[in-house]
Amino acid sequence: MELMVVLSILSIVLVIFGTVLAGVQRAVNRQSDRSGNNDQARLAIEEMDKEIRSGNVLYDPSLTGPTHPWSDDAPNQIYPGMALLIYTQTNAVTRNPGNRCVQWRIAGGQLQRRDWTTTWQTDGIVSGWRLIADHIVNQPSPPTPPSPPAFALDPDPNKGGRTIVVTFLVNQNAASGSNVKIQASISGRNTEYGYPSNVCSTLPPY
Repeated sequence: MELMVVLSILSIVLVIFGTVLAGVQRAVNRQSDRSGNNDQARLAIEEMDKEIRSGNVLYDPSLTGPTHPWSDDAPNQIYPGMALLIYTQTNAVTRNPGNRCVQWRIAGGQLQRRDWTTTWQTDGIVSGWRLIADHIVNQPSPPTPPSPPAFALDPDPNKGGRTIVVTFLVNQNAASGSNVKIQASISGRNTEYGYPSNVCSTLPPY
């Protein structure tokens, strides 16, 4: 009888201990996933920050239609508000030629980047798509823009169309927590004006 009582008490203690331990583990996993989400989004925005700040031409990510292939090309996963195209002089000192067209897109939960020269049709300088961040859960909503869009031109007239609002929803593990929202406003202020708006309008094949 005494042995049965001891075993019963021990069983209760083990159940309580196991429940507490499982709760602690879930909390640790949620915090780890949230930290990873923040790191993913912040690193992506930091990389974009350098190129947008040196951007000479910032194309409106919300524009659609055949004359704006940088934001409306569903077969190649280019959707309004989910892709961004700029002409930038970042690393112009170390790259030859330095000024490049840079394009980002969110495809299959991945933020991807590529760049090319304005003379790519003759010099063939076009990079492949490179992974910048994953687990981006912003979703396109054709034919209307996504909510929230990953990329948007700040409508404030005082900013002169020189500020891109970047909003990423990130979630490494949907089972362990909600999306993390990271937002930043980046202005192309370290630039010169006067570049033609069609400088990057001819895109290389995907």
